[in-house]
Amino acid sequence: MKAAAGITALFLTLLISACGWQLRGVTNQPNLETLTIKGASTKLHYTLEAQLEKQGVLTHGESPYLLIVDDEDWMRRTSAVDAQGRQAEIELRYTLYWHIQDRKTGALLTTPARLRAIRTLPWYPENATASSDEEDLVRDDLYEDMTIRLINQIATASQRWEPY
Repeated sequence: MKAAAGITALFLTLLISACGWQLRGVTNQPNLETLTIKGASTKLHYTLEAQLEKQGVLTHGESPYLLIVDDEDWMRRTSAVDAQGRQAEIELRYTLYWHIQDRKTGALLTTPARLRAIRTLPWYPENATASSDEEDLVRDDLYEDMTIRLINQIATASQRWEPY
């Protein structure tokens, strides 16, 4: 009985790791020493800079690699209403368009790509201050999530480049 449980646990562990599942917040190591960030909003820029520096990637204006954020788009919409027709749930959608360019040649090292993250949260009309604070926390979470996803995509793409 114990052997069957052990084999089952081992099988499930292998199955989960084989599908590419990983803990939230885990990032891959980019194959870069430096990176210049251009076009990002201040919040995204600082969040990216902090996460990249944790990974050992310096961010400054003279890097041979340019991470160019072409556009950031926030969308907020009502996703559910209550019995009185008031907003009961909102959806926040954050979309980011980006690419990486070689500073020397101007060549695109990645094709322009889009990342999108969506979160839904309850909205309490009778307590708008708390709901607004919760919305700010969810926006911060979306920045963190987008940063981690972007770094993972940069890490995957940078494995194909010859480092300077």
